[in-house]
Amino acid sequence: IVKLKIGEREYNIKFGYKPTLKSRIISKLVRMSATVKRDGGADMEKMEDLLLFLPELLLAGLQVCHEEFRYDYDTGEGREEQLDKAFVLTGKYMDSEDADVMTFFYQLQEALLQDSFLKGLFRKEQKKQEAAEERERGRQTAAEMQEKN
Repeated sequence: IVKLKIGEREYNIKFGYKPTLKSRIISKLVRMSATVKRDGGADMEKMEDLLLFLPELLLAGLQVCHEEFRYDYDTGEGREEQLDKAFVLTGKYMDSEDADVMTFFYQLQEALLQDSFLKGLFRKEQKKQEAAEERERGRQTAAEMQEKN
């Protein structure tokens, strides 16, 4: 469990099996991680994508230890209200003096990677993403070589 202090309160972040999978958070996290890693700094649009994703990631991590953030995973009922609460929390975190988007992102990612099953899924999805990027680079290189000939 990762402890995250937001405002005056400390939250326990733990990614449970069902909420994590039902929200499809792993594939989204892999895409976001690849974008952040590839770009280093990331442009403004990608930074906005990350900022929009953080409350969703936070919400998934709050499900196990914080009943006030739960919703019906099967029907999605209550999800929007809970996501709004996660946006408020993310905003509180960002308003603090030492707030850093990337630190927040990596803390949440680290919490997910503490679960061995979810870590395995994350690594598997990450390898698929890297292979797809490698194939795309190969296609681009081949196309550039053809243009030269």
